[in-house]
Amino acid sequence: MKLIRAGDLWGGLSASALVLPQAMAFGITLWSPYTHDPAAAAMSGLVAAVCLSAVSGLFRGTQGLVAAPTGPTLVLLSGTIVALSSTGLVGDRLITATLLTVAMGGVFQILIGGLNLGHLIKFIPYPVVSGFMTGTAILMINSQTGVVLGGDTNLTMQQGAWIPLAAAGITLATMVWLPRWIKQIPGAVMGLLVGTLAFHAFAFVQIDILPTSWVVGSLPSLADLHIGFNLGRIDQFPWMLMLGSALALAVLASLDTLLTSVLADVSTGSRHQAKRELMGQGGGHLLSALVGGMAGAGTTGATLVAIQSGGRRWAGLVTAACMLLLILFLGPVAAVLPISVFAGIILYVAIFGMLDKDIILWLRTPQARIDAAIALIVTGVTVFYDLMLAVALGVLLAAVEFIRSQVQSAVVQRRWSLAERTSLRRRLKTECCCLAEHPEAIVGYDLKGSLFFGTTDHLYDTMISDLKRATYIILDMRLISQVDLTAVRLIEHMYGILHQRGGELILAHVPKSMGLVKRQGHRHERLVPYHQNTRLHTFSDSDKALEYAENCLLQVHCNKVVQRGEGLALAESELMAGFNEKEKASLLPFFDAHEIKARDFLFRSGEHGEELFVILSGEVEVLLPYGKKRSLRLAIFGPGMSVGEVAFLEPGLRRADGRASTDCKVVVLKHAALKRLCKQHPDMGMRLLMRLGHDVSENLRMADEKLRRLAS
Repeated sequence: MKLIRAGDLWGGLSASALVLPQAMAFGITLWSPYTHDPAAAAMSGLVAAVCLSAVSGLFRGTQGLVAAPTGPTLVLLSGTIVALSSTGLVGDRLITATLLTVAMGGVFQILIGGLNLGHLIKFIPYPVVSGFMTGTAILMINSQTGVVLGGDTNLTMQQGAWIPLAAAGITLATMVWLPRWIKQIPGAVMGLLVGTLAFHAFAFVQIDILPTSWVVGSLPSLADLHIGFNLGRIDQFPWMLMLGSALALAVLASLDTLLTSVLADVSTGSRHQAKRELMGQGGGHLLSALVGGMAGAGTTGATLVAIQSGGRRWAGLVTAACMLLLILFLGPVAAVLPISVFAGIILYVAIFGMLDKDIILWLRTPQARIDAAIALIVTGVTVFYDLMLAVALGVLLAAVEFIRSQVQSAVVQRRWSLAERTSLRRRLKTECCCLAEHPEAIVGYDLKGSLFFGTTDHLYDTMISDLKRATYIILDMRLISQVDLTAVRLIEHMYGILHQRGGELILAHVPKSMGLVKRQGHRHERLVPYHQNTRLHTFSDSDKALEYAENCLLQVHCNKVVQRGEGLALAESELMAGFNEKEKASLLPFFDAHEIKARDFLFRSGEHGEELFVILSGEVEVLLPYGKKRSLRLAIFGPGMSVGEVAFLEPGLRRADGRASTDCKVVVLKHAALKRLCKQHPDMGMRLLMRLGHDVSENLRMADEKLRRLAS
């Protein structure tokens, strides 16, 4: 296997062709106003591209990534130079302070990567990034105004001052339109070629002597490159300003690079290593500053071109090598390259690569208007005040908006009452009638999201009416992801309100984040920290919580003490209701008595069945099996109730399991025995069938109500 694949060679060559004009354009924009040497300024951009791509390529943090000067880093460095010049720095000292800022930014970037802080940068919200990029694009457009208007040549429009503007416009139009038909050549390269030809054609027709400030000039050799290092009186540099700018540069370049890395991952199907990539970028900034280069980051356009051309592991390193060869052998060509053409390239990057037009669409969408406002505020602060302050303000606004949206979001997913939902416990008819008389005594709330200081008031306001009239309130917290101390205190407060009225607050699916919960069988109990000698009942199952509330309601409101598992005689069962004592005695011989151990099955799903089971003591649960050794509990039956009536009435395969929860005593009526009963006592047989039919119809009504509730 070759160390460098053919795809890396083609990818690096294609990317270098795209990076070359952009790097020169960024370098000229940054340094020309201060060095008055466009050739050296252009070389600074090229050197930065070589250093960043070479070092990050060696670290191999992202497959296919190409690093070079970018718009955001250009605008930040331009602002830094303006701030440094306002302190009195000029000439080589100003440039030295700027290069030291780039070097310190590289150190900070290495620290960000080494300390694994790269993932924190990803938390900057997209509206903030969008506003920041849009503001940066506007600043880049403004920075090219003087260039496209001819600079300080004192020429009138009739004398040829229109030529730079026309060349920039033709360059921009070429980059927009020609790639639609010629896809093999990067748009920047076509714009550079066509714009240069147009510029010199216009100049040949209009003016005799071409102003030297309109062209780049021959690039200096690498040996002659010196932007200017003057370390004299270094102690008088504005170090606090430089440190702040360096940190801002590190964060900005890291964000720009990581966004490019994500796009590269999508194209290559790989996964970038943020630590290695950021450390490589930091090392590239250090090297760039030492040799007189500028700052940069991962660049999206060149990266995608390199990947589409086959570049992967070594694309960045090959791009750096190709750029270096172009610098060494094509330096004299720069003598004829117009600066206004590079201005057209920068305008294209700003308008079509950075200006986010979706902000207008967000303004038209009610759900996204807050995001649009954040993006516009960040854009305004970026353009009229300070770039990094805009990012900080945007993050703050986004955080405030997140809290606001969380506060306004409904933490209550659904409210239900006893009239809509009952527990899986099948109850005697007298108990069912008692519960039906108090439909609003038990109220439940299904909660979702985060229960924290911002949503507690909303929850309390929603529950206030039920806190005044309901006896038992169940909070189902299965979908709650977080609970803070404010919410715990609110729960304790609501418990106190109900406790004073003789009611109770009950919790189900308590999150671990609440803490201080101990498990006891199928129930949790937690001592409320603000009320001594008071126990807040919590359950791991909302149905168990509802069953507990029903039992309490039966005892308090209906004077019915629910005692599970106590034995009954067959004559006392619901099946025998409506028969007199003589008839009951006649029916007894048709039943067979059995004892079932706990966790043994009365019947299994898929087996043939024709028996009716009447429970005399203990409890039986009906389970619906699914998956591997998993089952869903459908109902619980206690003494006096019947189970298995469907297969009894029409013998066939069972559709569920019947399992004893405790030791049980049951009596069994087989289908064959029913036939004998109908022959010997037709009237009692018919009445028994009518009774079973009534029970089946009631069960179907209950199932229909539950299906309607689930559908809603």
